Amino acid sequence: MMSQDSDIKKVNLHESQFQFGRLLLKINHRIAAGDDSKSILDFLFDSLDAIIPFDRIGIALIEEHNKIRILRSIWVKSKMPVCNLGVGYCGPLEGSSLQHILDSGQSRILNNLIEYGLKKPESQSTKLALKDGILSSLTCPLYLKNEPIGVVFFSSRKTDTYRSQHIDTFLEIAEELSFVISQDRIRRKAANLKSAGQNARMLLHDLKSPLGVIQGFLQIAQEQAWYESLEDNAKKIFSVLERNAHHMGDLLNELAELNQLNFQINRIEISEVNLNDFFSKLIVAGNEIAAKKEIRFLLKIGPNVPKIFLFDSLKIRRVLDNLLSNAVKYSVRQTTIECTVNFKLNRLYFEIADQGQGIPTSELHKLFEEFGKTSVLPTEGESSSGLGLAIAKKIVEQHGGQISVRSEFGKGSVFSFWIP
Repeated sequence: MMSQDSDIKKVNLHESQFQFGRLLLKINHRIAAGDDSKSILDFLFDSLDAIIPFDRIGIALIEEHNKIRILRSIWVKSKMPVCNLGVGYCGPLEGSSLQHILDSGQSRILNNLIEYGLKKPESQSTKLALKDGILSSLTCPLYLKNEPIGVVFFSSRKTDTYRSQHIDTFLEIAEELSFVISQDRIRRKAANLKSAGQNARMLLHDLKSPLGVIQGFLQIAQEQAWYESLEDNAKKIFSVLERNAHHMGDLLNELAELNQLNFQINRIEISEVNLNDFFSKLIVAGNEIAAKKEIRFLLKIGPNVPKIFLFDSLKIRRVLDNLLSNAVKYSVRQTTIECTVNFKLNRLYFEIADQGQGIPTSELHKLFEEFGKTSVLPTEGESSSGLGLAIAKKIVEQHGGQISVRSEFGKGSVFSFWIP
């Protein structure tokens, strides 16, 4: 008779595992189809009934408020009314019995909540669970990338519902719940980023419109007959307005570009690039940028550089233009800027070396940050947004490469980057 009962249990366990495997497959299909987490959790609740014993399932996640960690209930589904311990309920984590579950990674079975409540009269959640008719529970930790994120409660209106042999199955369910939650977080983060990118684009557009009006009226004014009759001081005011409007326009354009890079609105387009043509255009651009301050521009190409390479030519030209403009801006007249290109380990290396002022070592970390500026000023009062190098860094990293700088104060700087 004992052997027959054992065989029945094995069959039931095997059938339960088979059903659970099919359920996981369906959940993964729903995740891939883009279903939201609530509908997936509701589906899981409805489907688990034939596999494991429960009357209610709840999930609580760790949050931090004023440097205090709490557990907040974010989802509850029940076969019985939930009047007391529902969504939104929260309590401190530190010092609680749930903290031990998260720290140890071990599940907890309470098969008689009435007895547990008498032993732990300070437990508010136990009192509320009893009011809702819960008499036993199994609590499993939820982990994401080996870090605790919360707990899942399986509850029953009967005492003595759960056994240690249930734990492995429940832990598998908890692991799947962690995956569902992680996918929901990724989806929410992507939605928030998209929304933030759209808001930034709208704001930049709204700023560009009045600026265009200002620039237009400044140009019209300077074409009027009365403009020539103005005193020099009045003309200087127009000149200052025009210069600052132009600077603001450049700043808005760079902000728009950085917004696109941050939110990947305009991704890189990799294609075959003829490097001979690319370098010919670079020489023309480099000479034009350097000529403003009578600076000599040199391009040196290593012997192993291939004729064809794969990258987004417009974006990499943007990086080089930014680095060249930056080098000219912080260099004195009649010096030399040298651009060197080499190829090694299947990487294309670019290096821009100037004979400028150099940058203090303690300030180098600011260079690739958005609006990162050092104490070094442009040599002829040129404007600087502090965005050019941040844009260059984003583009290089989108290509899978790296950008860096080395500098000696008073002697010059070398900005270099590589792309695979």
